[in-house]
Amino acid sequence: MTEIESSNRTKLKLQIEKYQQLELLFEIYNLKNIRERLRRKLKSIEKMIERDSERNIANKIEAMKVISTENNDRFKEIMSRLNPSYNIFKLVEELDKNKQYLVNLNKERKRGRIDIEQYEITKGYYLQKVIDIYESVDQLKDLTITYYDELKDELIMFEDQRIKLTTEKLRKMIVKEEFNQKSNEIESLKHQLIEKMAFFKIEILDLELE
Repeated sequence: MTEIESSNRTKLKLQIEKYQQLELLFEIYNLKNIRERLRRKLKSIEKMIERDSERNIANKIEAMKVISTENNDRFKEIMSRLNPSYNIFKLVEELDKNKQYLVNLNKERKRGRIDIEQYEITKGYYLQKVIDIYESVDQLKDLTITYYDELKDELIMFEDQRIKLTTEKLRKMIVKEEFNQKSNEIESLKHQLIEKMAFFKIEILDLELE
């Protein structure tokens, strides 16, 4: 293997690892949604208990708790694998906290509750944290743009597969059952891909930080 080939392979591996981080971020988003739906479902079941309008509700609650525990365990496992610099949810949360701290710090300085030296040191520390977060978000956006373009290409590929499948059906190269099965598989994969692309566009690409 030449030096150029080795370098290209290393770059490709690094890029794949970065894309995997984006996939972990999307899974966290899904797990959060599942957690919220489970909470709403549990509240609904608890109201049924209060009304005593359904039998075997206790069993339903236990089943929901098991699912909820599995969801939480998976969430923790994914979070442990996600690099903090890719966690857009945490980055936005930390940005808001640091900005609010700076606002409070300025108020304390105007009230004379903190000396100028301590004020400047503390202000510089939190300003740097804000700058670091902006830089992390910008890098995340750049990475997401390239991944988003690859996902668009993948979506086109699915559409090509659908057209090919329809052509095979018209030419009677496949039976109806096989066509339906493959068609449903393609549509399912397309739906998952579109959902993923929507997440990246809304949560990262269209994100505007103040």
